[in-house]
Amino acid sequence: MVDVTGLSQWYKFLDPDALKLMAPGVLGGCVIYFSVRTFRHMAVLPSTIAMLMVVFYLTLWATGMSVEEATQLGWINPTVESPSWYHTWDFLQFDKVVWRVLPSQIFTIVAMISVVALSSSLDIAAIEIEMKRPLDYNHELTTVGFSNIVSGLTGGYTGSYIFSQTIFSLRMGIRSRSMGYVIAAVSLVTVVLPFNVLAYIPNFFFGSLLMMICLDLMFEWLIDVREKVTPAEYLVMLLTFCLLQVLGVEFGILAGICVYVVVDRLGFDVGKKDTTEDDHVMGCYE
Repeated sequence: MVDVTGLSQWYKFLDPDALKLMAPGVLGGCVIYFSVRTFRHMAVLPSTIAMLMVVFYLTLWATGMSVEEATQLGWINPTVESPSWYHTWDFLQFDKVVWRVLPSQIFTIVAMISVVALSSSLDIAAIEIEMKRPLDYNHELTTVGFSNIVSGLTGGYTGSYIFSQTIFSLRMGIRSRSMGYVIAAVSLVTVVLPFNVLAYIPNFFFGSLLMMICLDLMFEWLIDVREKVTPAEYLVMLLTFCLLQVLGVEFGILAGICVYVVVDRLGFDVGKKDTTEDDHVMGCYE
């Protein structure tokens, strides 16, 4: 496990043991991404994911390594004893809540609600761009809100749309609601199983999925988008990306906004001119 909290700690990735554990995840993510990008078919993504699992366990079999030994070497997370699913709500003990500290957490609660609302809006925007048609933001945010209320009342976490999964499904040609029902059913089965499924999934599997998403976002928003924006917009995008790596997410976003304002004030075209002209043409047409 490599604990990296910023750009200044990237040197930890050069550790030989870390490289050995990370290399399959990086390679697997590249294989998944370029397979999905090359072969536009709904079966490509699940097939490549299944292939990673098969290759891993074939390697264990060929080397004579047991699952326990793989766990000790860090390829699989150690099994953690967890209670049966129907005992999960035993931990919801309201008599243990220290209510007097709630007022001091108001700012944190408001900030969390704001972050979820903002991230949900960005998720909807990403899906909207992929679908190439407008969505009803009020309806979508209401859905997210009610879902979070239900999740909170039943002891769950806050959350929003998994826009990456939605976009990948759209790109694979899946348009049926049945996909959502299948995901819900598989998730339910995973929860009620009497054993921990994650105890048999190698760590690089999760790294491969993250690497795939990383490559998709990098190609789409740093390479493919080059022909869709003005040079000044692209410069702001690159600088914001670099600032995020150096300053972190929160301060990087603020610094990126400042860069945008400065570039705009200097008179460079940051995309506003095209929008204004299109609006003017539409107004004249109407």
